[in-house]
Amino acid sequence: MGTPFQAIYDSFLARISSDEWVLPDEMYIAQHDWFEFLKMAIFRFRFPRKSLEYDIDQMAFNEELDDAEIQMLAIYMKHEWVKRCVASWEEIKMLYSNKDFSQANHLDKLIKLSEQLELECVKSSATYYRSIKGRPYDYTKLAGKKHG
Repeated sequence: MGTPFQAIYDSFLARISSDEWVLPDEMYIAQHDWFEFLKMAIFRFRFPRKSLEYDIDQMAFNEELDDAEIQMLAIYMKHEWVKRCVASWEEIKMLYSNKDFSQANHLDKLIKLSEQLELECVKSSATYYRSIKGRPYDYTKLAGKKHG
């Protein structure tokens, strides 16, 4: 068996601070939500070194993913989660009763956070694509140089 989805979920949850998924009675709903974020992350992961094919019944990838793939998926999941927070007026409506609350300021902060995460996605993917197991990729292999 390959990497279980829970390994990616754990990395994703370590990156966020949300009580959104705390209720153990509704764990099935939470896992369904995480799986939707995972599918978005898989879609965004352009050139993974490992296959991201999965077995939904096993709730696992077919291959064993390295930490680099797990972290990339978690970063993309976090960005998708923040984009949902920006789009969700539920986040803002809860705070309407507070007189000191500025809806525009709150939304602006969420948008800036989303932009920062987009940059993190770009930088992380650049790091992933340029290295293998933390070592720079040997681009001379692409130039037709023969290694003996």
